Amino acid sequence: MNQNFSSKKPKIVVIGAGSASFGLSVLGALMQEESLKGATLGLVDINAEGLHLIEKLARRLNREWGTEMEILASTDREQILPEADFVILSIAIDREKCWQSDQEIAKRHGIMHYAENGGPAALIHAARNIAIIMDIIRDIERLCPDAWLLNFTNPMARICSAVFRHSRVKPIGICHQIGFGHMMLGVLLADELGLRHLVPDGYRFVWQDRKVLELEKVIADAVMEKVAVTAAGTNHFTWMLDIREKQTGRDLYPALWEKINRHDPGFEPFSRAVARTFGLFPVPGDCHLVEYLPYTHNMHRKSWERFDIQMYPLDGVVTDREGMWRRIADMAEERMPVDSLRSLHSERAEKVIAAIAGGPATYELALNLPNHGQIENLPAGSVVETPAWVDVNGPHPVSVGRLPEPVAELIRRQITVTHLAVDAAVSGDRSLALKALALDPMIDDIDLAATLLDEYLAANRPYVPQFFRNSDAQG
Repeated sequence: MNQNFSSKKPKIVVIGAGSASFGLSVLGALMQEESLKGATLGLVDINAEGLHLIEKLARRLNREWGTEMEILASTDREQILPEADFVILSIAIDREKCWQSDQEIAKRHGIMHYAENGGPAALIHAARNIAIIMDIIRDIERLCPDAWLLNFTNPMARICSAVFRHSRVKPIGICHQIGFGHMMLGVLLADELGLRHLVPDGYRFVWQDRKVLELEKVIADAVMEKVAVTAAGTNHFTWMLDIREKQTGRDLYPALWEKINRHDPGFEPFSRAVARTFGLFPVPGDCHLVEYLPYTHNMHRKSWERFDIQMYPLDGVVTDREGMWRRIADMAEERMPVDSLRSLHSERAEKVIAAIAGGPATYELALNLPNHGQIENLPAGSVVETPAWVDVNGPHPVSVGRLPEPVAELIRRQITVTHLAVDAAVSGDRSLALKALALDPMIDDIDLAATLLDEYLAANRPYVPQFFRNSDAQG
């Protein structure tokens, strides 16, 4: 039954609120959404110090922005979850430390990969998060069973699949990666779109360059104003099915193909090679696209270097987070103005929540939802990413028909791996985990699948107790 918000404002609970990324993005967006004025905002995190600062910042925003919200905070989610209408999930477990370990284990066996959403390390990354998330999901089922779950946690498709396959909770996955696709269009079609003034000659995406990261969002926003993109697939593995100029309806794909072939070869070369091969332009950019395809991981071929694939800058992220916490503390203690929070990039959770809570309906370019026919040639019930309308009755995914069969086949393999990996992570079934690894496109040696599974589980034993229950009981 749908909640009736006509007589009350919604209760929104954020689990993982004591994080720098939440404090400087989602919090500001939620608290300036006009139709959520007067809502209840519950903040939950096991990091008591971080949670205290976020709560203090929220109370300042509430006072200065006149949002009239009731602010609750606790390290105990059972105190905050009852009667929640929406739960935002944004957690991470020793992220940089674990990612570094995941990558090193794979590299010892000749595999170079991004280790977040796809590839062998995604199995253990998902298992770590699912070990914690399923306990949260059980609490949601018990304390607020009608709540919508808005998930930001990666691996997105695997987390949402775990919730959908193993609970009664209603998941909606939200990811901003489609913005990277818009940025690539802006660079490749700068002249056609009148954006040459925004795109420097030789522009390339570089993780470590803050000015480049800022410009990425500027270019993406400008393209979103001018271009309508329809993209579909699975999270971080979606493909542009249609690209049109909003004002004229002009199909931009012909111009894009020309630029794919003629543009500076150093700009997202892997995405362009994949586009030429499969006849569709992929959305996520080289860094994420390599997670799902078996074309760059082999260290002996040196294709990672040939395509100049960048690894996520783990050390830099730690440094950036420390800086963000200093800014959060300065804002919470009123040593720094808070106006900058009004213009930060939004993940759009506030728009989805507002629409379901009776505010304006919204068209979202990318939501992760179970496939009930929106992509005809992908498995029913699998979590897919497509555009969707959202209103008081919830999300309504847009049907995009059939994907080109070669692209659909690439995605189907990922869906099969996802389902096996998720079922293994929830149950602690090593046999299912082995099958998931053996089916991963990056694994070309049947014995390597077993070796990697043993090494990943041994290195992550404290994080994945579900895989050791029987051995611990026997020991």
